[in-house]
Amino acid sequence: MKTMYTLAFLIVANLSMAQNFEGVISMKTTNEVMKETASLTWYLKGNKSRMEISSQAGEHSSEYAIIFDEKGLDMVAEGHVTPIDKSVLDLGLSTVTLLSEKEGVPMNGYACKQAVYFDGKSQTTYWLTDALGLTFTDIPSIMRRNMPNIDSKGFPVRMEKRNADGKVVLTQEVVSAQVSKVEDSKFDR
Repeated sequence: MKTMYTLAFLIVANLSMAQNFEGVISMKTTNEVMKETASLTWYLKGNKSRMEISSQAGEHSSEYAIIFDEKGLDMVAEGHVTPIDKSVLDLGLSTVTLLSEKEGVPMNGYACKQAVYFDGKSQTTYWLTDALGLTFTDIPSIMRRNMPNIDSKGFPVRMEKRNADGKVVLTQEVVSAQVSKVEDSKFDR
């Protein structure tokens, strides 16, 4: 569950689902505060989303999937399906201030807009691209819980959060994004 909340902290969006992208996105996350690393494989097809998450925090490891489609929102772990209550989707969006934006910054093979935001305590830098045909608004709402609502557009191919001392405490990065056919069975519970 730690990773679900960690990843939720990493991605910003509203309630819609991906409509323009069918395929698989692989991501990696590091949370220095929790001493946690996670990998995420995200399958998207129309209004369906499946995020397979593998997390390692100290001696503890976990693997589970979050499936979001017309049937609802469920967590699947060790053969058990757990519905996620809609109250979890209530967004506790924090207020952030845009410090700077710079166009044409390369990151992970994409031309990006680099946007730096400040929330009163920490600074977060996003490298956002339009090349994937995705935006923050395409990310399932469970992944946006407790996230700031930023004005910049595009999909984050990298994010770094720095604490008040300037140390990077949280990162998220797209490892690969592949347009491909995703079978409907991928969204079975």
